[in-house]
Amino acid sequence: MSLSQKIAAALEAAPDHGTLPGDLAVDDGPHRLRLRLTAGGSIGLAFDVLEFQTSARDDWSIDALKTWGDRLAARLTYLMEPVTVLEADPIGGEVALRSQAPTLRQGQHSYYEIRLGRRGTLHFGRVRFDEESRRRQPGSCRMTGEVLERLADDLVASVP
Repeated sequence: MSLSQKIAAALEAAPDHGTLPGDLAVDDGPHRLRLRLTAGGSIGLAFDVLEFQTSARDDWSIDALKTWGDRLAARLTYLMEPVTVLEADPIGGEVALRSQAPTLRQGQHSYYEIRLGRRGTLHFGRVRFDEESRRRQPGSCRMTGEVLERLADDLVASVP
């Protein structure tokens, strides 16, 4: 069973999503996906952060992380805003991707932020930027179960 099939089964097993917030974690071979569900229903779900880890390599060079980031940006075209590789930190061993154009709602810009780490880690979240206070805050990612399944498949397929 693939990672996306395991996610679908876990969501199906708890159609009311149990007591929220709650954690959902699935493994498939060298890949592990964990997210913190904050809302759920028949139409979709929300989560604060999604963590993905692969043990396909022991240590990732900055070039390998950039390649991974480019592959992700090419695949994740169905998100609310397309993402692009923003920066690479060779000293910290991290590559950051962000939405190309944030969404503006109620005086706040929100955008996706993805961070890839040298240990094969991926942190996927949403950030809100308040124009008035000039501060960043974590936001909520909202999507259907089908989009989450596709995202899981694309995370696995993007690993170089």
